[in-house]
Amino acid sequence: MKKYLILFALILIQGCGGGGDDATYVPSSPTDVPTDPTTEFQLFATGTFTDGYRTTYDLTGTSTVGDVFTGTISSRTLATSTFLGQDAVPILSQLELTNTVSGAFTSSISTGYYSTSATDRHFLGFTDSTQETVSAVTSAIPQTAKIGDFGVIGTYTFNTGDVEEQSWRLDDGRNGLAKFVILSTMKDQFNQVQFNTTSTSTIDTSGNSISTQVIYYYPDTGITVTLNTI
Repeated sequence: MKKYLILFALILIQGCGGGGDDATYVPSSPTDVPTDPTTEFQLFATGTFTDGYRTTYDLTGTSTVGDVFTGTISSRTLATSTFLGQDAVPILSQLELTNTVSGAFTSSISTGYYSTSATDRHFLGFTDSTQETVSAVTSAIPQTAKIGDFGVIGTYTFNTGDVEEQSWRLDDGRNGLAKFVILSTMKDQFNQVQFNTTSTSTIDTSGNSISTQVIYYYPDTGITVTLNTI
């Protein structure tokens, strides 16, 4: 489970699109209406890839076997370094999660790497204490998108032999908002699916996160784990 929670930290940073933890949503009207499909949404908030940029979120969650989770996730953008032979922006993430039913505590630190060009932004992969991306085939994540847009993020091979595939889409968030959805499938070296994730972050037009939910599904056990920012 710990490895999967490390990946949650990275998916959450992508799905949140940056933004401060004090972001709030106040509906402009009590009427629930679709968001104008011509509206442009920034997929990452201003400053996300600037050295020293920080975010902190409280977490809560449950599983279909009765687990209850509470915790925090924080991130900090570091100075430009290199990853897989190219200049990269590292984002350091720390995740702490407690299962309040069993008392089990999980803590992890990981670093995700992005390409440096704002007009050609790629998620390059990540490292942690046990696993690292050793090769990747990636596609650019656009600076802005409209509802209905979608694309590939990349395919990542790890030193463990695992392979992850990621894609994204932008859905209607209603009332001037959008939902930035990231889909991920992790397979082992035998091509067996370990888990699927769906990350849905509600964002405003500046890419600030209103809320994020990540749902894990483990096909070998049928267990679903849901984690939310609060």
